[in-house]
Amino acid sequence: MKRLLALLLALCMLFALAACGGGGETTSPDDTSQNPDDPPGDTPDDSDAAPVDNVVRMGRDMASVGNLNSLLTTYNSIFEVSDCVFDQLIRKNPYTLELEPNLIVDFPEISNDGTLFTFELKQGVKFHDGTELTAKDVQYTFSRFFDPDSGNLNGWMANMIKGSQDMIDSGTNGQIDTLESVVVIDDYHFSIELEYGYTAFLAVLAVAPLNIVPMDACEAAGDRWGIDTLIGTGPFKLESFNPNNEIVLVRNDDYHGEVVQLDGVEILNMDANTALIEWEAGTIDVCSVSTSLVDGYLDNPDYADNVQFTEYIGIHCLNFNQDLEPFDDQRVRLAVGLATDIQSLCDGYFQGHIKPAKSLIPKGVLGYDDSLPELEYDPERAKELLADAGYPDGITITATMTEGSDWDKIYQVLQEQYKLANITLEIEKVDSAGWLDKRSTGNVQFYMMNWYADFVDPDNFLYSLYHSSVATFFSNGMNDPEWDAKLDAGRLITDLDEKQEYYADLEYWLSREHVAEWPLYAPAGYTLVSDRVHEVFCKSDFLMSFTEGYIEE
Repeated sequence: MKRLLALLLALCMLFALAACGGGGETTSPDDTSQNPDDPPGDTPDDSDAAPVDNVVRMGRDMASVGNLNSLLTTYNSIFEVSDCVFDQLIRKNPYTLELEPNLIVDFPEISNDGTLFTFELKQGVKFHDGTELTAKDVQYTFSRFFDPDSGNLNGWMANMIKGSQDMIDSGTNGQIDTLESVVVIDDYHFSIELEYGYTAFLAVLAVAPLNIVPMDACEAAGDRWGIDTLIGTGPFKLESFNPNNEIVLVRNDDYHGEVVQLDGVEILNMDANTALIEWEAGTIDVCSVSTSLVDGYLDNPDYADNVQFTEYIGIHCLNFNQDLEPFDDQRVRLAVGLATDIQSLCDGYFQGHIKPAKSLIPKGVLGYDDSLPELEYDPERAKELLADAGYPDGITITATMTEGSDWDKIYQVLQEQYKLANITLEIEKVDSAGWLDKRSTGNVQFYMMNWYADFVDPDNFLYSLYHSSVATFFSNGMNDPEWDAKLDAGRLITDLDEKQEYYADLEYWLSREHVAEWPLYAPAGYTLVSDRVHEVFCKSDFLMSFTEGYIEE
């Protein structure tokens, strides 16, 4: 009977939606769609044997995962696999996100002006192909990271490294092919020079896309890196990858650190409803559960202890493209914000499991101002602003989204809310490739943005999203030299109290006065983990952790 719960909950949600016009789900830890109201798959028959081995199996939608190269994506579903297969120079503690030396003996020596970092690699660290890690692999990793030919979407993460922006700007087939500011001293010593003293640089070195790769193997793989070949020094090795369908990882017994207890991890493609049914049947160990269905598990004594709740260090907000009408007018941006009933969205759609946000810097990050008032909801004032902006009869705007995303239902809620302010919201659905192409070329008018802490610093939430160098990529149109100068100046602040006040002021101007984006809600999510699995969890940076996991039957 217990395995029927997911099916019954899904059916109940269908009736609830028919009655009240909205359900509720939040983003799963893989940035893929959750659609609990789609008809669930067939319940597995009793011949499906539950796993009895030392492998953790996770069910998730992997329809868009066709390449595991972490340079070619901004999706956490790939970053968390990357963190299993690779190491960075510095790692984030999975429980606290505190920084710890990883491939290096200790934290680097730093020059007095904060621009030169000197590192010592651990000796004897082996890549999965048996070759030893040396400083030349580190130099190659950073040169590849900024090489325009690599197709890297994340170069902005570390563009404070000296010469990196010049390399990025050189264009494909440019004259710069080696980042000279990363200097090999000998096989186990190297240095990195920055353009300026950047206080969060050590945290940058822990981001997933800066995983250290083997020069020879990566060069040999070419465009097949991330498809046929993926070799790191990490605690797990990639055994097989069936794009869009399955990822199989196995333990790296030659790991330089503490060897993981699990024999392996399997990530299997399935939609959200099928994952719930398979989880109840015991054929998988881990899956996400949406806020619209989680109460059915929390209220069930057989399942309540299996539900994990995580508040993520991140933000969901409305993104306005200031390069496109009508969002080139601040009054229109403010009007759409005022027409958004965030509290109703959280209480109704998310059934109280998600809390409203009031800042583009999330709680727990320097620059967050807890004294800010809640964002105002005032559709009548929104209409007045639209009239002042030359739209007395209202406006029509288009939200673009990826096909299959659960955000479709949130947009439907917003459609109803916006009618009260004479705002017509149309929804455009495109496939994953079409979405990235349209957004990264500055052609998306309006969308919901979600962003999580690659590193816990306000620079990751303001510079990374609103500097002019990424304005086109994120379709927000923030092209203001004075604003850029303030973001650049913030990177130089070392005093924490000064930094708190400085970034709080920047965020206030950005969201409350200029209205570049409108905060929506603080992300949180639920994960189901089977009784036999321990210490497998979603971290507060929105990445699943498998390295601490173990199994007890």
